[in-house]
Amino acid sequence: MPRHALMRWLQRLPMTARLPLALVAVVLVTALGTTQIALQGLLNQVEAQIGRTGQVYLDGMAAGLLPPVMRADTEGMRRALDESLRMHQGLVDRHLFLLDAQGRILARADRAGLPDAPLPAEVVQRPRGARIDTADSSYWVWRPLADERLARGGQPGALTVVANLDLTDYVAERRALWWRVAAFNLAIGLGCAGLGLWVLRRLQRPLDLLTRHLQQTGEAGPAPVPADQVPAGDGETARLLRAYNRMALAAREREALIARMAEQEREAVLGRLAATLAHEVRNPLAGVVTAVDTLRKFGDRPDTREEALDFMERGLRVLGGVVDATLATHRPASEPRAFGPQDLSDLQRLLQPHAQRAGVLLEIDGAPAHELPLAGGEVRQVLLNLMLNAIEASAPGSRVSLHCEPLPDRLLLRVTDEGPGLPAPVADSLERGQPPEQAAGLGVAVVVRLVQRLRGRVAVDAHSGRGTHIRLELPFDDGPAADTDLP
Repeated sequence: MPRHALMRWLQRLPMTARLPLALVAVVLVTALGTTQIALQGLLNQVEAQIGRTGQVYLDGMAAGLLPPVMRADTEGMRRALDESLRMHQGLVDRHLFLLDAQGRILARADRAGLPDAPLPAEVVQRPRGARIDTADSSYWVWRPLADERLARGGQPGALTVVANLDLTDYVAERRALWWRVAAFNLAIGLGCAGLGLWVLRRLQRPLDLLTRHLQQTGEAGPAPVPADQVPAGDGETARLLRAYNRMALAAREREALIARMAEQEREAVLGRLAATLAHEVRNPLAGVVTAVDTLRKFGDRPDTREEALDFMERGLRVLGGVVDATLATHRPASEPRAFGPQDLSDLQRLLQPHAQRAGVLLEIDGAPAHELPLAGGEVRQVLLNLMLNAIEASAPGSRVSLHCEPLPDRLLLRVTDEGPGLPAPVADSLERGQPPEQAAGLGVAVVVRLVQRLRGRVAVDAHSGRGTHIRLELPFDDGPAADTDLP
């Protein structure tokens, strides 16, 4: 699995799953690391012991080689090496060499049945040393043949004794030991990780309980934990859950209080509006009534009739002004505002809290560089309804995106989610531009009505279980409407 895919998978897991996985990983890595360190230290000690044993072996070889070397008897040197091959109760030797000062072989002995073994380059390069050859499971050890009698005898240069010892059993045992230790270490690590996982899951039960009740939060506020689910034996957990219940009850009371205050405020606003209208309308209306009475009594007099009509006209104009002022206060301006980059920024601020509560990744890109000749408020309302629908239909950890692409004569918008797919009746209603027969989705009828007003066209590509892709084209107010079908 690629690294970025693994990271995305881990990020989608809940915290109650990530913590146990992290514990298992730490336990396994720690167990493997400590065991390998201990095993390597043990192997180093064994190899050091092999090196000391090899030096002891060279001591025996040197004792047998010294007399013929002092006599310069080459045949005697070979016989001494052959005698060393016959004595192998402890270490089994394969090849024995005696080298002169230039690294040439003066004498050698090879155990029968074994292939010829070339001298390692280190033998010539270094005066003494040792190395394990894992390729043929052997051990090379060499050192100078030093003795004061050689110096007194005038032996030219320093001679070197070389032994190649058989370590087949040691290499096989080391390999078997490594596998046994690895298997034992893995078993112990998995056992400890399983025990730790069980303990951590039990410790996380209060967190799981709180998470489930927080996810059940509705308009009334967070749901409190029932009293029978509060553990009586765990004092700390019980205090935590009781504190959460107090917070949940307080939040519900606060929501109820806010609702009551909003209702009272609405009633107060309506009362003030009614009182203002009654006060502003009463005097002009009383004057109009008086003028009507005057016309009934003295309507045959031209001057009186003209004066009453003027008075009625002034009163009606005052009433019209009251109506205009009320409409200007409580109705938005009729002049549409252009759609621009600020609208996408506002949508980001409005939708981000909903996306965070739903656990959905929100992406909005392609903001126009300047304002476009479109009704900004209506475009915002359409996008807000479509994006809220997409967020509501998406599962936690999925992605909802909005892409905006200004074209020469229209604005292209794409809304994509990874939800279960838009129902067929709703998709058909959006594409045909007709309100749905029944309530389906959030604000579908509003979206259809606004898209019709904007002279737009909608195409929906919905797959069951694989998300929805909505493509929306809105022609500019000063340009022709799009006549081609959307792909």
